[in-house]
Amino acid sequence: MKRSLIKTLLLIVLLLLAVVLGKVLGDVCAGTAFFSWLGLSASFGLAPATLDLAIVQLTFGLQVSLNTAQAILLLVAILVYTRIRIKD
Repeated sequence: MKRSLIKTLLLIVLLLLAVVLGKVLGDVCAGTAFFSWLGLSASFGLAPATLDLAIVQLTFGLQVSLNTAQAILLLVAILVYTRIRIKD
């Protein structure tokens, strides 16, 4: 149980690091001539929709933006995760 919890937390940390570092790397490289392709991004998702029930007002929506650097680092993080062995 402890080993699976550690592996799950490790995966979450690696993915979060990949997303944050990929965003920073993509923003930094977007201004350079040779590495500007790392800053190319795509956004997709659902536009916010509001449901008004007179007592409660609910808003649903999801927007995801992913750049090339983030995609590459996410793949690297998954590859690193599969290679890590946790000892008991």
